[in-house]
Amino acid sequence: MPRRNLFIFSLILLFCLAKNSYAQNGPSLIRDAETEKFLHELADPIFRAANLNPQDISIYIVGDDSLNAFVSGGQNVFINTGLIQKYKTPDTLIGVIAHETGHITSGHLARSGEAGEQAQGAMLLSYLLGIGAVIAGSPDAGMALIAGGSSTAERLYAKFTRTQEEAADNHAVEYLDKMSYPADGLVDLLEFFETEMIGYKGQIDEYLMSHPVSRKRIDLIKARTRSKKFSDKKINQKLQRRMDMVLAKLEAFIGNPDVILAKYQNQNDELSNYKKSIALFHKGKIAESMALLDPIIAVPNRETSEKGFLFEMKGQILFESGDIENSVLAYSHAIKLLSAKDAAQAKISFASGILALKKDDKDLIGLAIKRLEEAKIFEAESPFLFKQLAGAYSKNGDEGRSLLALAEFNLLIDKKEKCLKYAKEAKEKLDKSSKLELLRADDLIELGKEDKKEKKE
Repeated sequence: MPRRNLFIFSLILLFCLAKNSYAQNGPSLIRDAETEKFLHELADPIFRAANLNPQDISIYIVGDDSLNAFVSGGQNVFINTGLIQKYKTPDTLIGVIAHETGHITSGHLARSGEAGEQAQGAMLLSYLLGIGAVIAGSPDAGMALIAGGSSTAERLYAKFTRTQEEAADNHAVEYLDKMSYPADGLVDLLEFFETEMIGYKGQIDEYLMSHPVSRKRIDLIKARTRSKKFSDKKINQKLQRRMDMVLAKLEAFIGNPDVILAKYQNQNDELSNYKKSIALFHKGKIAESMALLDPIIAVPNRETSEKGFLFEMKGQILFESGDIENSVLAYSHAIKLLSAKDAAQAKISFASGILALKKDDKDLIGLAIKRLEEAKIFEAESPFLFKQLAGAYSKNGDEGRSLLALAEFNLLIDKKEKCLKYAKEAKEKLDKSSKLELLRADDLIELGKEDKKEKKE
């Protein structure tokens, strides 16, 4: 496996692995802070309209080109990259998210038995185990675990009846009404499904199996919205630029770099140059990639978060090219420009860059630890974070906290015996004044013991 793909997979950051793992093994969960921010900015107003707390709902991106979205395991929304890429404006995604939110608020998951819980468990556990396998030095096994879990989840997630679909549609229209937003996007997607469903087995089979489409559903939505007039699409105006950047990144990371470069060779607008910059990065032409990316970053009056995500991209490209010191500087710029939540993945990369320098600079290592601890608030399920944290604390001579981080790492990759071992060792090594860490060690000891209890039973 190329070093570039191994590193990106371990960091769980961007779309390079999504492209390669999808081509080889099937769909997988992927991470990208910019796309996650975009999806939450679409979804959070819908969640609030449904009287749900956006902070209680997780949105996961599935690296799959089929047109699919589903909910499972309670308040978890899964959206395929194929659905994100299908339309160029946010309307359809907003409609789909409103519909899936309708399933959550209607309690359809609970009525569908344990399928949703099983699906989420299969996907997320395999995701964490796969990451752990890569970090432990078995990238092929890790990729197989990731793909296998996603495939299992697709077979397990809840399938809804037409009655449930109509109820979710009604809720979707209700939420969109509260937001003064039309249901046109949802109608467009359902009409597309209706025209394509006969004899078509390419993109939409999974969605049709779980979300049956009927002309009655479409007519009911149109009837409920016929008298509505929405002239001010504030959400579109606010988020169209964000979507343009997300679509550009998706196309460039998932697509063939030679095809991307040929397609946009005569276009010099910002989005085209951004795509070409990523394609050149994939081809190892780093100087040419930077020559296109740096002017994009330097555009004056750019939205702060957008500039932050561009610096994050620059940090990745520089790291992958071996320019570790400048990659750390780029990640540092990204962190300053992004919110604490949006910067979490950049902080993990920043710290990883410092640790990759292999310098015994206590101040730098201390800074890496600080950034990892900050990121932990939002990335508490990232095995890689705890693996890096263990290494950083070890370099800093803090054996107790290093062992505690190793216990967390092993818990996340379902190695409970090792979790128990390291948690016990951590408790012996931790300073007695570290009350919070000692309490966490106790928690991890109990969680580690659960594996033994299960085996006995």
